[in-house]
Amino acid sequence: MDNWDDLKFVLAVAKAGNVTKAARVLGVTHSTVSRRLTALEERLGTRLFDRLPEGFVATSAGEEAVETARRMEAEMLSLDTRITARDAELEGPLRVTAAQLIFQVQLAEIVARFKERHPQIDVTMNAANEILSLHRREADIAVRVTDKPDETLFGRLATGQNRCFYVSRDFARRFQEAYRDNLTTAKVPFVAFKWWSNSVPKELRERYPNGEIATVTDDMITMHAAVRAGMGIGRLPCFLGDPDPDLMRLPGVEPTRYFDIWILTHPDLKNVARIRTFLRFAADAFKGRSGLYLGS
Repeated sequence: MDNWDDLKFVLAVAKAGNVTKAARVLGVTHSTVSRRLTALEERLGTRLFDRLPEGFVATSAGEEAVETARRMEAEMLSLDTRITARDAELEGPLRVTAAQLIFQVQLAEIVARFKERHPQIDVTMNAANEILSLHRREADIAVRVTDKPDETLFGRLATGQNRCFYVSRDFARRFQEAYRDNLTTAKVPFVAFKWWSNSVPKELRERYPNGEIATVTDDMITMHAAVRAGMGIGRLPCFLGDPDPDLMRLPGVEPTRYFDIWILTHPDLKNVARIRTFLRFAADAFKGRSGLYLGS
């Protein structure tokens, strides 16, 4: 094996289970992964993967190659982290990841103001709803909505959050009885998250015994859009519902606690100047607008 780079392709296929997903992770074409893998097997004179209907499964030789690739990846990540940790200059790359909604509400503005102060820092914003790994150096900074941040990471609590139930102004006109703060037997529509077991939230079942689910969503942006469209009562974080002029809080319902917002990094990178500076800057910015997130 004269090209260590081939092991990246072996590891990617092993993790992904097929060539298509591996190509997506590596940022190359399907044919490139297939060609590199086939050429490597021909040079080694052995199969590294069995091509089965359910996906690629490593052979015994493939398992050895994958294990070696994992060790090399771990060493490279460790070396990269150790070298980056020595950086004391306010310049260089900085990769920030968060859910799209967090960028939309405030984080993009934070990055813009940070760039004005530190133009030598090259910030990349990755709006990913999936969790990118800080340990694997897929990002330098992660802004996460959680009550249980990874204990192996270093970071700051940016702000607490509350949530409440909202309706559109059009909904309030169409369902005047339902909008009042009292019991109603009307078939009031709700917008539900798929994690609610397709039922009216327990906090409102007594008030709306005949409530029914109008539609089910799987993310906050879609929930917001559905409530704005007047499809039903929906629960939103206060930072999303309160500023929207088309939405109104449901009377008689107080905000309840929602997940905190944390700003996190790898503990070995906490003293890197550009990372430490952004952590402090972003945390202060979120705290400065905590009323938005708490609904106060």
